[in-house]
Amino acid sequence: MARSFTSLFFKTAKKLGRLQRAALRAAAPQAAQRRSATRRKAAVAARLAAKSVAPATPSLGGGRWEAGRQFSDGRGQRLGFSRYTPACAPPSGMPLVVMLHGCRQTSLAFARGSRMNQWADAGGFMVLYPQQSLARQVQRCWRWFQPDEAHGGAEADLIAALIRSESAKFDLDPGRIYVAGLSAGAGMAALVALRHPRLIAAVAMHSGPVVGDAHGAASGIATMRRGTLKPLLPLLERVADPAVFQMGMPAMILHGQLDPAVAPRNARQLFEQFRAVNGLSPDSTPIEHVLGLGTEKAYRRVDMLRGQNTVLRLCEITRLEHAWSGGDPSIRYHGSSGPDASSLIWRFFQAQRRTGN
Repeated sequence: MARSFTSLFFKTAKKLGRLQRAALRAAAPQAAQRRSATRRKAAVAARLAAKSVAPATPSLGGGRWEAGRQFSDGRGQRLGFSRYTPACAPPSGMPLVVMLHGCRQTSLAFARGSRMNQWADAGGFMVLYPQQSLARQVQRCWRWFQPDEAHGGAEADLIAALIRSESAKFDLDPGRIYVAGLSAGAGMAALVALRHPRLIAAVAMHSGPVVGDAHGAASGIATMRRGTLKPLLPLLERVADPAVFQMGMPAMILHGQLDPAVAPRNARQLFEQFRAVNGLSPDSTPIEHVLGLGTEKAYRRVDMLRGQNTVLRLCEITRLEHAWSGGDPSIRYHGSSGPDASSLIWRFFQAQRRTGN
């Protein structure tokens, strides 16, 4: 009897063990599924949490952004560009601001980083963003450092042709056409303004090189590092339409004092060049202000006036490196330090108008 009971016990135990193992095997996939579902829920929650704290995609404004446009000057020269039109009013009669990006930038990055479109919404002006072709320059640099007719001069003339075409197409105000640029774009903005003084009402140059010193890539780098060692006025005369010295060209210059790429000396030399362009006496005393003292927005402003109107302004930005002042720091070559350059530029432009074209 004992042996029968023991045998029955072990048989029952083995059967229970088999049933338990089968149950565990059956439950394992369900547990794995539950663990997988838990992990998925946790991942979704993490993504939602990340979205709640991640910076928003930089805005292109509340108006109409048109990217990937193409312009041809009728001689086979082509230029890509983007256009921004604010929603506030029909384009007819609007001012125009042309924005020229720096090296290794695109028109989209410059629009996002500078936030100029938001000022277009507020001020009611159209913005064009020409984009340098990689086929022309492998780093998308405008060729300010080759200002001859075949290179930089040709690019300046192509940009001017685009401006004329867009102005006629949308019936923009011909007396309020402005050009601004960053770094290499500042160098090209200067060329456009100096070669086409009847078209451009004012120019703004941010972190740009002195005009006319460079005549090749190597000399361009040297200019960026130390400015020029040559007399300033003859450099201008080589690249400018002579009419600019009779008509003048209101100019704004902005430069970070910690800029490691383009030496701040360039800004002071640009100031002297455009003092000559605007017929302002070397003996006349500039008006100086220090604004935002003790903050990251601090800058020194130097103004030259004709009558009551500021025709030349230099902004030396204390804590800024090689970047668009007061821009979106998540976009390369735009810094949060310094005042809002787009705001300063538009306010300067508002006071300038080309007459007698």
